[in-house]
Amino acid sequence: MYSSRPRRRATALTAVAAAAALVTAGCSGGTSGTAATGSSDALTTFTPKGSGSVDTITWNVFQGEPQTVDPFQSADYTPNMINSNMCETLLAQTPDFQIKPNLATSYSNPDPTTWVYKLRDDVTFWDGSPMTADDVVWSMRHNMTDKSSFYGYLYANVASITKTGAGEVTVRLKKPDYLFNDELASFAGVVVEKKFYEQHGDKVGTPGVGVMCTGPYKYAKWTQGQSIDVSRYDGYWNTSLPRKVKNIDFTFLTDDSAITSGLLSGQIDGTYGPPTAGLAQLKASSAGKLYSGAAPLAVTLVVANHKGAMGNADVRKALQMAIDWKGIGNQVYAGQGTAVPLQTVPAVYGFAKDELTSYADSVKTDGTAKIDEAKKLLAGVPADVKSKQISLVVPQQAETQQLGIGIKAAADKIGLNFKLNVVPATGYSNYLYDPATRGNTDLLYTQFWPNIPNPLDWLGLTAITGGTFNQSGYKGIDGLYAEAVSTKDESARSELVVQMEQKLHDEMDPMFSGIQLTNDVWLGSRITGAPAAFDYVYYPWAAYLSGTGK
Repeated sequence: MYSSRPRRRATALTAVAAAAALVTAGCSGGTSGTAATGSSDALTTFTPKGSGSVDTITWNVFQGEPQTVDPFQSADYTPNMINSNMCETLLAQTPDFQIKPNLATSYSNPDPTTWVYKLRDDVTFWDGSPMTADDVVWSMRHNMTDKSSFYGYLYANVASITKTGAGEVTVRLKKPDYLFNDELASFAGVVVEKKFYEQHGDKVGTPGVGVMCTGPYKYAKWTQGQSIDVSRYDGYWNTSLPRKVKNIDFTFLTDDSAITSGLLSGQIDGTYGPPTAGLAQLKASSAGKLYSGAAPLAVTLVVANHKGAMGNADVRKALQMAIDWKGIGNQVYAGQGTAVPLQTVPAVYGFAKDELTSYADSVKTDGTAKIDEAKKLLAGVPADVKSKQISLVVPQQAETQQLGIGIKAAADKIGLNFKLNVVPATGYSNYLYDPATRGNTDLLYTQFWPNIPNPLDWLGLTAITGGTFNQSGYKGIDGLYAEAVSTKDESARSELVVQMEQKLHDEMDPMFSGIQLTNDVWLGSRITGAPAAFDYVYYPWAAYLSGTGK
């Protein structure tokens, strides 16, 4: 998934300072004053447990007000951060990046094209109605057939979805697909109340209607331009979750200074992705505490056009190795970005963790620019190819402009003809999704996260024909990918994933290996318990919150 707004933001003053450092002195040798915030030894999966109850807290969603709270149309930070506490999925992806049963107590794969799901019998919607197989079938079919759903493409191999028992649903596939089951831990597997959706139609998700789900928090009120309020559902089935906070008011502040002031004053109790510009103040404050956790978040470049210089593998590899990824992680992302050797980041290795870790170690890098090696690689590139202009488009935001300046500096050092184009942030997503807007652009910035911790999901989005982030139409691993998705044996499937990653790394296409970000969460002095790891887009993270007694 791509966010049109960076998860972390920086002030214009910070942008000027960091850009200067990137261009004139380089920045691999040092770190910013807040670098320790994102250092690996500071990472934690959960913040400390609490025991007290809290009546109401305010939580800010940094990306601003969502357009809807309909989970079928939610695929970005803000709507998912709210919806993940209201609407649940058949399977769950936990804060330690595992996929486990949830509304489905178990699943089986009796033959290569059949998945059978046994459902919990103790789940109710907020209106007290029991969750039934009919609700599950309707929800899955809606995802598969409704054109407004963001998750319909994940049902491409599904032939039928039927109720095969009072608490059983069977999915039959057109061909084997061993990615499909895991995808039910995203909103591809969300379950909503059938009768509510049939009654309200396209009004679902709007302020006056809301949603009807099974999660630990129920929709209460949406005051447009101000907040979305949710309240604890006391009939919730999963009593193992603390659920010590009764009411949560989700606010929509996007201004860095206002967010930082609100956190320091206690007017805002918590937030994920606090502003980079405010990290030093937050870290030094006694008003709360800043935590960092692992995340499947990558900041990188997408190859958008093979017709120009980016069609040459040596040019791509030379530019990637000339970029000071270590310096970008330190300066642009305040020490919270770490260079990664593969296009897929470690938090997503999933079933192929051992095999991908071994391969990643063999091509390990600290992200330091390798200018001499890059120049040597370019020496064999035909002059007419090397002279072609390479264009990079980034949105007009502080961090992304810093990133762009750093990349242009690298290109200039190795003699490439490079042009940086900065476009309004509000229209940047058009460059990713609209070929007419993109035109002959060679490279695009992206901050990317996948649906689930599974490398096949990542590769399916970024490197397969038709993938949302495969703008250049790269086809190099299509055959291996199709074989991997249809392979049941995890060991054999893992080896296929490694083969794909090796090919992508050798060709540096269609994404560069960039940096992996950490996930940050600020908790005011009244609350604790939230996951620090990146798990707030499909998992009921707020159910872990509790009071500190302060």
